[in-house]
This record gives sequence, C-alpha cells and structure tokens, in this order.
Amino acid sequence: MNEARDKIQRVGIVTNPKVDDGHSERLVGILQERGVEVEKFSEPTGESQGDGSLDLIFVLGGDGTMLRASRMYPGRVLLGVNLGTVGFMSGMRPEELETGVEKVLGGGLHVQEYRMLEVRTDGDGEVRAAANDAVLLKEQPHQIVRVDVAVNGEELVSYQCDGLISATPLGSTAYALSAGGPLISGDVPCFILVPIAPHSLISRPLVLGEDQVVEMRIVDRGALLSLDGGDPEEIPAGERITVGLSRKSVRIGRTDEWSWWRAVRRTFL
Repeated sequence: MNEARDKIQRVGIVTNPKVDDGHSERLVGILQERGVEVEKFSEPTGESQGDGSLDLIFVLGGDGTMLRASRMYPGRVLLGVNLGTVGFMSGMRPEELETGVEKVLGGGLHVQEYRMLEVRTDGDGEVRAAANDAVLLKEQPHQIVRVDVAVNGEELVSYQCDGLISATPLGSTAYALSAGGPLISGDVPCFILVPIAPHSLISRPLVLGEDQVVEMRIVDRGALLSLDGGDPEEIPAGERITVGLSRKSVRIGRTDEWSWWRAVRRTFL
C-alpha cells in the first residue's frame, strides 16, 4: 500500500553513528527544506519510545539497526537507508536520499507488513515480539544442549544440538538461512524451526503454520535466548519457551516497486 503525501508530516530518524558519516544531517536538511518536521532523532537503543504521532521512521544503518528500530517504534512504518553490508530490509541507498524523499512525499512509499514471532518463557511469562528470530543457544562452546520440542502440546522430537532458531519468513533470510533453513516468501503466514549443528544424521528444519505453537523445554543444562540479535538471557534447565506467530507485524517501507524474490536475488544471488 502507499502512504499519501499529506500524511508524511512528522518523522523520526534512527541512525547508527558508527556508519552514519554525515548522512543523517543531510537527510534532516532534505526533510526540513520540504516542510517535514523531524520530531525524534536517536541512536538505535532498542527500547520503546512510545511515540505514536510519527508518520514515518527513517532508519540509517543495516538490518540490525532496522531490528532495533522496530522495537523502538512498534507499529510505525520503517524506511531503511542501507549503510550496512546486507540491507535486505532497507528501502533505499544513501545516494538516493533526495529522490527517495521526493518519492515518499509524492505518495510513492510502498509498505509491506511482515508477521512477527510471539515468545514467552516460564521465567516471567511476558509476551515478547521478534521481527526476525528467537535464537536458543548453548551456554558453553564445548557442550551441546538438549531441547525437547512439542507442537500444540504434542511431543515431537528431542534435539541434541548447539541451539535452535525460530524464525519468521523475514528472518528466514538471516541466521536461519546460514544454518540450513529454507527461504520462505514474506507473505506466507508461517514460521520455521531450524536446529543449529544437530547431533543427528536425520535432523531437518520444520515449517509451522500460523495456528501452531512450539514449546521447547531445556533439558540437563541451561541455555541462552536472544531475540532479534539482542542481548541474551539465561534460560535455566527445566524451563520452557513457547513460540508462535504473532498477530502483530513489522511494517517496512520502500521507495520503489519491490518484490520479495527481487530482493532475494539482489541480496543473496
């Protein structure tokens, strides 16, 4: 869908200072020349800013910056300016700032919505969202972790592995891909479970539907859980993690006609 010109009046900017190199100052100048108010300007803390008045968030950095911005501004449209290496989630390149802003203000902003993961742990019961993935990892490099997996309450398999990746279709292009998982088209309502270095000859990734919930119970020794590449939290032995597809979405804007497979070809092939 497109965002109309008269709706883009107040924007925020999230920028990674390590790669900014003056691009954010240039963007502020371009926006102000066109009468757009920059209300928020911040580094990617990943903490919610609780500001629903912004019409658009410009994100200057790579995919990691985009993920942190999605936690800062849940539900807002994110338009990434790729200053990173992969940039699968980005909508424009830095040399396109002037033309990109003109397209946005002229009604040429194309927005795609991608379902997120819903993650709970026994420890606090809090429901957390992840746009890309929830990664369960062993604590010690020289050890493996054992994880018992059930789907919708039915016991399925016990993995002995370095960890497990639960990923959305958007996240299927990230860590899950490097671990041998499938590429899932962004419009498919599903999520995947990919074992990391399983101690087995027949272990395969699983594709799960939108009404299915995976329960992972940590056996024998503790593990670490990281959402979207964030700081890991310790999960003690015996604790359970439940993962399913959330009704919430991350909204990503782009300034050109775009298709999932065109981005796959541009980024990975």
